[in-house]
Amino acid sequence: MTKDGDFELIFETCDGDKVLRDESNVLVRFAQKRNGIVTSWINAGYREDLEAVFNHQLSQDTLDEEESEEIEISDYLKGLSHEMASSLDLDENRISGLVTSAKMTNVGISTERFRKLEVTAISTAGTNVNAGSAGDPASYYEENGHFDLDINQSAGDCSESLDDEVAGGEDNRTVNDDGVFPEKPGTINSIILINACLDESSILLAEMTAVEAKTVALRDLMIPSCYSNEVATGTGTDGIAIFSNMESENHVEIAGKHSKLGEMIAKTVIDSIKTALEKQIWLTPSYQSNALVRLERYRTDLDAFYNDYLGLDECQKQEFIKSLIEVDKNPELIGYVSLVLSILDQFRSGLISKNAASVVIGSLFDNQFNKEQWHNMRMLVEYIVKINLGDI
Repeated sequence: MTKDGDFELIFETCDGDKVLRDESNVLVRFAQKRNGIVTSWINAGYREDLEAVFNHQLSQDTLDEEESEEIEISDYLKGLSHEMASSLDLDENRISGLVTSAKMTNVGISTERFRKLEVTAISTAGTNVNAGSAGDPASYYEENGHFDLDINQSAGDCSESLDDEVAGGEDNRTVNDDGVFPEKPGTINSIILINACLDESSILLAEMTAVEAKTVALRDLMIPSCYSNEVATGTGTDGIAIFSNMESENHVEIAGKHSKLGEMIAKTVIDSIKTALEKQIWLTPSYQSNALVRLERYRTDLDAFYNDYLGLDECQKQEFIKSLIEVDKNPELIGYVSLVLSILDQFRSGLISKNAASVVIGSLFDNQFNKEQWHNMRMLVEYIVKINLGDI
């Protein structure tokens, strides 16, 4: 790998755009004239004059200062852009960027090529803190730049899951080589580079395709919302930057799901986000293959379950928890739990009636959930079903 100032070259597109990284930034330095859209506090919106776009990891000190209103994030990013411009010989007014708390070493990069087309997606991702589904209850109300946090909604936090709770509050994923658990950022940022030339309208369509692809990545992993029983569609602080090559002789108008370009955008976004999630929070299909993790989406007051519903003393509670952990990775059991939750989803969405949901789930319990070693897991699932069908 080569160096550019304090930055390290980690990838280069067919157009010569350089993807550079230092300790707290991933920066794309454009080799040719680019047009695109970026969500940012600086130099944002549709632009045709940017020389570079970055993804920056905010330190905890910066986050604390921003939360206490000691600094404005826009002022902070202007200062950061000035430093980058000085280091890389760029115009600070032609730099825009995204922010996150994810580590830049955990970036996911994915490229798709087909005939004259090349698409690259560069993503960082975390979902443990504020993953949400579009339409979830809001956390604040804004009016003329003033924010009201007291709107009778509580912010969510997925950092402690049902699986963590039954395991005594500990994350059961393996610690890393340094002996520490993964951090818990809550932002998904993607920078997408297209080597063809798209006009402003086509760039908007490409952005829409990329955003939909993000929801597919989260759906594939069944990542729960922190604010509802839904599968998350993103987080509350996601950012995106998407650019095409204005100097390309290949002009493309359509970037939707029917087009090859749309397919390539989606595939790169999905792959880069999944890679970033695996690196940052070790969230993988293997980790999600757990009955307790699946049940996490339907949050449950376990104290009420153990104490009020079952009437267990502390010793009995520990034995019950042990029995859940002994079977939670059984593939067949995971399948049946998933079927039950799918029926609850359809009941919640109004696709099937309460009576139909009760009958079908009851049949699953009687005919499939009938292994002796699954008895306690069945009791937990039955409790969740009764709560969500309104029978408790």
